[in-house]
Amino acid sequence: MHSDARMLIAVRVVVVTTLLMASLIIQFTVRELLPITYIYLTAALAYGLTLIYIGIGQLFPSRTLSLYIQIFGDLLVETLLVYFTGALDSPFSFLYLVSIITASMMLYRRGGLMTASAATILYGLLCDTLFLHILPLPEQSLVEVSAWISSRVYFNIATNLAGFYATALLTSYISEKLQKTSEELVENRQNLAELRALNQNVVESIPSGLITFTEYGTAAFANPAATVILRVRAEQLLGRHISELGFVGLAEWNDTRARLANGVVVRSEKDFLVDGDTRSIGFAVTPLNTLEGKASGYTLIFQDLTEMKKLESELRLKDRMAAVGELSAGIAHEIRNPLAAIAGSAQVLRNSSSLSPQEQRLMSIVLKESERLNKSIADFLRFVRPQEKRAAEFDIAASLAETLELLANSPELRADHEIDGAIEPPSFHIIGDADQIRQVFWNLARNAFQAMAAGGTLKVRTTVADDSYQITFSDSGRGMTESDLRRLFQPFRTNFPTGTGLGMAISYRIVQEHGGSIDVASREGIGTTITVSLPAFVTSNQRPAAGMRY
Repeated sequence: MHSDARMLIAVRVVVVTTLLMASLIIQFTVRELLPITYIYLTAALAYGLTLIYIGIGQLFPSRTLSLYIQIFGDLLVETLLVYFTGALDSPFSFLYLVSIITASMMLYRRGGLMTASAATILYGLLCDTLFLHILPLPEQSLVEVSAWISSRVYFNIATNLAGFYATALLTSYISEKLQKTSEELVENRQNLAELRALNQNVVESIPSGLITFTEYGTAAFANPAATVILRVRAEQLLGRHISELGFVGLAEWNDTRARLANGVVVRSEKDFLVDGDTRSIGFAVTPLNTLEGKASGYTLIFQDLTEMKKLESELRLKDRMAAVGELSAGIAHEIRNPLAAIAGSAQVLRNSSSLSPQEQRLMSIVLKESERLNKSIADFLRFVRPQEKRAAEFDIAASLAETLELLANSPELRADHEIDGAIEPPSFHIIGDADQIRQVFWNLARNAFQAMAAGGTLKVRTTVADDSYQITFSDSGRGMTESDLRRLFQPFRTNFPTGTGLGMAISYRIVQEHGGSIDVASREGIGTTITVSLPAFVTSNQRPAAGMRY
């Protein structure tokens, strides 16, 4: 049974019960016996019909049928009540209007007109049959029945007919308008809920951080991306002034507000220390207005540009290296040929007996410098035109262990230098050129020792994660500035007085050709950490085991 059908039954029971209780009160408070027995009979009939309505509602789930049966049943009860209480003189004829209003509200115009027609027919039949003495008057009545004349009967029927139809039309019109308004309200509410959900999903799904501020600069909302980028909880942001978050200083906030008031979007980029890591964050501050265009606050949108700047730096480095390689390769060949002639001529002159000892010493210097220059050119040519990679499966963990062992016993390792190596697992296979990879290890380790001029410890760690084999070299040396980091992999750029500036550039090219990457993190005065990531080649015999330490 539908809810409105159940509601109608409940209202009927309440009304009939109220009428019955009023009758009982009148019966027991008035000393003389009043003729209200018919009211009891009518109430009993209404209760009985209510039980029938409940049964019909269970058997026939149709809402319209259930409502029509209840309304027409009510009309019969109302007609009976009007008959028992004086017909034309009955004070209960208004109950017809209640049924008509109910039908108009629940069944709209068609139901209201049908109920008005049924009420007119029942009321007209009752009046006609009583006037024509076809139906006798009840023996007892609440009111004294006056003499009826034909003009009064038909006038009463006509006025009730007009009232019934007018009530049906007006109520159904209002009901239909309310129904239409209700449907539009539900639709608008649903659209608003969908729009609000979409807006919330968009705000929560965008990768950029979003923080809204009040007109006083206090944070009022932060999306999940904002908490992820800044690595804080939302409650640590809300309620704080924008100057406390590090984006805009307190001194420049007034100037920023003035620029925003003039329609200027404030954009900037700053470095933030997030959980010990330096992150480059770009942000924009814009005014936040209401739908009426009134200023209500500000919005701060920001992104973590660290990885993007790293990729841009790598692309610029590749472009520079390609340009330098193409230009310098030809120049190196052009220098090498006359250099060989100069070295040969100096060798012949040095062996000549006609030269004085001072001249022979000068020739020896020329030969020594020629050999040094020839070595630099050879290293550079090896960088711009590296040897062809001989890719094969090899044990990179064992190769790293051998390199560290050679370093531990080489004259380059001073007494105040230490190697702390932890290789886990002790055996791991990848595909690549073992000699070139070993050259990368050697270059990175030598650079670390040179950076630790006052002594220190080189820590070497290995991990296997995300289908890559990662080797980390960490030193406790002097570290690098931003300028040093930018030119680290550029050829002929070195931070050490004895370096050629090609070791790191060659290492970078070798790792790139193996499909890997080199990440550098350094802080001046603290040290440098270089991580080499190479694609892993997993085999069935590669199982976790106890690590190797040095």
